[in-house]
Amino acid sequence: MRVLLLVAGFLVAASPSSSQTTGIVDGRSKLFYESVGQGLETIVVLHGGPGLAHDYMRPEWDRLALSGRVIYYDQNGCGQSGRVPPYGWRSHVEDLDRLLRALTPDKRVVLAGSSWGSLLALAYTYYYPDRVKALILSGVPFGSTRSGTESSPPGAPPWVAPSRSRLDSVNRGLTVGPSRPRPPLEPRLQRRINEDCSDVGAIISTSLLHAPWLTQLETIAAPALIVHGSKPDQSPGDGGPWLAGKLPNAKLVTIQDAGHDPWLDEPNAFFRAANAFVAKLPKSATR
Repeated sequence: MRVLLLVAGFLVAASPSSSQTTGIVDGRSKLFYESVGQGLETIVVLHGGPGLAHDYMRPEWDRLALSGRVIYYDQNGCGQSGRVPPYGWRSHVEDLDRLLRALTPDKRVVLAGSSWGSLLALAYTYYYPDRVKALILSGVPFGSTRSGTESSPPGAPPWVAPSRSRLDSVNRGLTVGPSRPRPPLEPRLQRRINEDCSDVGAIISTSLLHAPWLTQLETIAAPALIVHGSKPDQSPGDGGPWLAGKLPNAKLVTIQDAGHDPWLDEPNAFFRAANAFVAKLPKSATR
């Protein structure tokens, strides 16, 4: 009996949930974060949307706690974080840097992005290459982002991007944001969404029309795992294969019977590949 109790105690101590913490990073806008697991690597999960909170990605992404400490956060403009303009992609890059400098100032991190989160990961790595050890990217939305167009719900008027001057005014909170309903999400994801900040999402999406780093992706040298779903009907505009041809140190993994969110469709295959990728990274505790 004593042996069984010792084994049970070890399993509880090793469980990622046993080291879960929450907190707030202050600054321009407060950033709410949750941390799961512990270990040498720090993996920061960047949620999609844009204009959502991180909670729809759990519990699946907790599986990365097998590889280290996993940090989630709600991006400015939604969830339990603040709502302080500007909201464009540049501000989200700086918010991410503020988060990392507060929570892991002396370590390079693995950025794990889904959908819009993959673009945020790329933007951050472009501007702060010394802070990033590697990338895990999935549901890369280049099919819509690079052309500046996205699908609209049936019956909705065509989306017309605001002018750059209007976008700047909205981004800084001086005028009302572009109101646009979000295209329907995958039903399983939709049931997980507690708050949909679609106005903020529209500002972020439109700001990407003027993102200079999108034309210089080949300069991003960090090792990258790009996970791509094989079902084109479920992943319109998935630019994973295209991106893998741009990044100099990218590995493309295609998961059969998965769509835009392979981590949701085939979590065993997705996280097996992700944890194996992290395990092969050089083991260095600091930058």
